[in-house]
Amino acid sequence: MKRIIRVLAAVCLIAVMVSSCSKKSGADRGYDIYLFNAKGENAAQVEAMAKAYQEATGVRVKTFSIGAGAEQSAPMNTEMNSKNMPTIFSVQGINNLAMWLEGGYVQDFAQVENNPGFSKLAQDIAPDLRLTLGGTTNYGIPYNLEGYGYIVDKKMLAELFGLADATELINDIKTASYSEWEDFITGIDNWINNNPTGPVKVSGKTYNLAASKTALTGTLTGIIALMGSQRWTYGDHLVNVALNATFTTINDSLNAKEADIRRIRGPLVAYAKALDFKTRHLAGKNGPAHRGQDLVSDANFGYDQAVQLFAEGKALLLKQGNWAYNNILTVNKDVAERLYFLPVKMPFTASDITAQGMSVEKMERSIPVFVPNYYTVNALCSEEEKQKAYDFLVWMNTSPEGQRFIIEDMAFIPYNADAAVTTVPNSLGNSILEYMKTGDTLGDRWHGAPSPWAGDGLGALLMEQYLIKPEWTQEDYERIADFSVAKWIELLNQ
Repeated sequence: MKRIIRVLAAVCLIAVMVSSCSKKSGADRGYDIYLFNAKGENAAQVEAMAKAYQEATGVRVKTFSIGAGAEQSAPMNTEMNSKNMPTIFSVQGINNLAMWLEGGYVQDFAQVENNPGFSKLAQDIAPDLRLTLGGTTNYGIPYNLEGYGYIVDKKMLAELFGLADATELINDIKTASYSEWEDFITGIDNWINNNPTGPVKVSGKTYNLAASKTALTGTLTGIIALMGSQRWTYGDHLVNVALNATFTTINDSLNAKEADIRRIRGPLVAYAKALDFKTRHLAGKNGPAHRGQDLVSDANFGYDQAVQLFAEGKALLLKQGNWAYNNILTVNKDVAERLYFLPVKMPFTASDITAQGMSVEKMERSIPVFVPNYYTVNALCSEEEKQKAYDFLVWMNTSPEGQRFIIEDMAFIPYNADAAVTTVPNSLGNSILEYMKTGDTLGDRWHGAPSPWAGDGLGALLMEQYLIKPEWTQEDYERIADFSVAKWIELLNQ
């Protein structure tokens, strides 16, 4: 990957010498700054925001957004190697930053002059949210705060157990052990398929499933809507939960040595067991879904199809983040207003937990909350173009209209939100804020792993060999963990 970036850097630097990011020979490109957006879920909102900014300032903003759920690497490389590179582009965490820094693309905000408004914006970012390699450097403005877990419809959950309200049950699910979680899911799946189901225990409390199905619960075909063709959902986000058992900070994963990497084996065995259980309880369009070649088909189990299954009430759970809110809203407005996050649980043991301040109990009741992407400014653009980019980022993050787009239209949680007082006008955002208030959050440790490790390594292995395999064994769990450890060490030594 580093060799590829070096080649791209050399090619782009040659292109810059010829044309730069800026206007060439006075030619009008049709825009003043170019924004590359890595969150395809909010493509329409970003485009509308750019138009609003032009109306307010006269500065024309070209936008390009990747597809919802798509990887950003390939389109980003294409755009950065185009005749006119993006002025503002996306960086996913500290590992991704290191690659773009090597090519000289990233502006250090600590070095920005003649724009006091932007300098203040950058300086006011909390130290633990900065995109930095330490010291005074600061290379990014956070998109937002995101969180993910198992999304559930609170009304659906209440009706499954004949409850008027699901609040107490949700609180018990949060603190439930992994074995209770498995019994809980298995019991509901049996009930959906009209098999004998007894009471389930959650955090030691007994809950009885409803005697009959309602119009809402009768639509369920299974438990989980899986994006089988989107390997980032299990190769990146799901495995990130396990990495939190080992690494205390993102820098710990970024700077991990061979001995540190070997410590992730136990958590990764737990991860593989949890993924096996998860993919044995899948919802399909007309009935339960099963592992097999169809499950990794983009036409049948892609991002949009999984959202559709959940929003239509065919799946009880969708393992996704608050970025999916607008997609769910588009399909079913009523469901979108009553969503909540449940933690992603894994069968960790005390010996698996080596991260400072972490425990099995905290792992089981927490959800990951982090900055997913940063807006960075292309250091290879002209000073005039960079100044316009700084002004746009200030407007987006400080003006009432810019904040309206972020909070209301994009359904984002601002990166500087105070969880004690902040509320947002969407159910998933407020669910994240509840976890933040109690401190039950995990970090983005997978961002510190070598870039090809999670998706092209682990994710590809799972898609090609395991999601198509009907039965997994203990040996499979250990093979998955051993492959992952060996792959990380291999990439470390390249």
